Order: sequence, then C-alpha cells, then structure tokens
Amino acid sequence: MNEGGSRDSREWGRRVLSPARRKTIYALVEALFATEDENGLAPAPQRLAERVTDEFDLLIGAGSPDLRRGYRFIAWLIEWLPIVMMGVFSRASRLPIARRLTYLDRLEHAKIGLLATLLVGFKLPLTFIAFEQAPELHATGFDRQTIATPRRLRTGTR
Repeated sequence: MNEGGSRDSREWGRRVLSPARRKTIYALVEALFATEDENGLAPAPQRLAERVTDEFDLLIGAGSPDLRRGYRFIAWLIEWLPIVMMGVFSRASRLPIARRLTYLDRLEHAKIGLLATLLVGFKLPLTFIAFEQAPELHATGFDRQTIATPRRLRTGTR
C-alpha cells in the first residue's frame, strides 16, 4: 500500500497472462482436476477452473519480470507441444479432455526431464491454489473455509 492507504497498481492485481495463455491455464486446470464416474470423464467444474486461472494469473503477476516472462513462455510451450508429444496438429487447450489427459501424462513421463519439469512448474502452484479454499479444501480434511482463516486469541487469565 502506498502512503494514502490505497493499493499501488504496480504491486497489486497485476495480470500477465494474455487471453490465449489464460485458455491454456484453464485447459490445464480442467484436465488436472477432472473427475471420472459412471458417466465418464468430466472436466473440473467451471467455477474451480475460472478461480484457479484467475488466482494463478495474479500470483504470477506479483512475481519478478523474469518469472512473468518465463511462465508466459512455458505456457506457450505447453500449448503447442502436443504437435511433438502426440503427433497431432492441435493446441493443448483445443484437445478433448481425454486426449488432454493423455498429453499431460506423456509430458509428465517424458524421457527428457526438462519436458516433465514444464508440467510440474504449473501443476504445483495450480494444485495449491485449487485446494486452498472450500469445497476443495474440505477434501483434504481441513475443517475451515480457507487456509487463511484468522485464529482468535484467548484473552483473560487461565
């Protein structure tokens, strides 16, 4: 915050992902948190995918210029690597959910460790963001609405 108490636009709310890269992140979230039941494979709920994509954009936006450039670049790589990893002429965000999961599995288990690292670089922060609020947080056994719930201090004597 600056002297007047308002948020400084250089430090708060900075967005760095272009609409195309937001689609890439949204597609990753849909696949990473997809569920399967008797009706088949279902992408992550829209509410979750939108929240995680938005918060990831803000998280990366708060980083250094090098971090922001790096994430934009590796998001671009993940978007276009299905051409190499699967031999299909399609962007990752345009693949059907089942094919997207196959692509992410191949990327994660690539013989070239740097390719696997590309996915891990997204998988970790996206998972942290996804499970830091209810209802996903409750799936971990945590009993509050968010991990940032303030605690009350006891006052008085014992």
